[in-house]
Amino acid sequence: MVAFLPQRYVRLILLLLLATPLHANDWLAAIPDTAFKQCLSELAAQQQWSDAAAVREIVCHAKGINSVDGINAFVNVEKISLYNNSIAALDLVTLPKLRQLNLARNKLKSLSLPELPLLNELFLFNNQMQQLDLPALAQLQTLKANSNKLTAFRYRGLPLAEKIYLFDNKLPTMDIDHLPKLHYMDVRQNPMPDDLYQRMDAMKAATILHDGNAPDWK
Repeated sequence: MVAFLPQRYVRLILLLLLATPLHANDWLAAIPDTAFKQCLSELAAQQQWSDAAAVREIVCHAKGINSVDGINAFVNVEKISLYNNSIAALDLVTLPKLRQLNLARNKLKSLSLPELPLLNELFLFNNQMQQLDLPALAQLQTLKANSNKLTAFRYRGLPLAEKIYLFDNKLPTMDIDHLPKLHYMDVRQNPMPDDLYQRMDAMKAATILHDGNAPDWK
């Protein structure tokens, strides 16, 4: 003999089944790097994230991450800190709320950034980049790109940049004429010409550290 549930109970059960996700972290399926996915999964459990839109802060230090493909899904993220991993490339699309990006001590050889309207801090030191081209970053105040292999540093617009660290690179020159808020810059250990250093010394509003053409910069 088969027992039948009243129709109203059947409808209720179906609604509950449809409303319950099969897997709590299905929204991480687009993250191919196992180490990155594991870190995000742990953060999701701690922060009770239900989907990519809930993510506000990603901090994954020294996790053995090789790739952050899929990171562009976190459209509301405000802080991304991936210090001391093995990331070789990053291609971001617009993340309109991102304020801090830390990619220091990785293996970056290339970096593609869009115009990030709220980005305030950018840390890229201890990587392997040979050139750095920054888009217009209207709110950026601090840039640390020291200890790379930079032979070129170009920027489209850094109107609020106050502190720039570029020491221990291979820069033969750079544009110092379009940094209206600059207070401090460190460009020691770069093979820049003496006339550029003289122009730096003449900037009254900024303290710029350099070592001229001293032979020990190499």
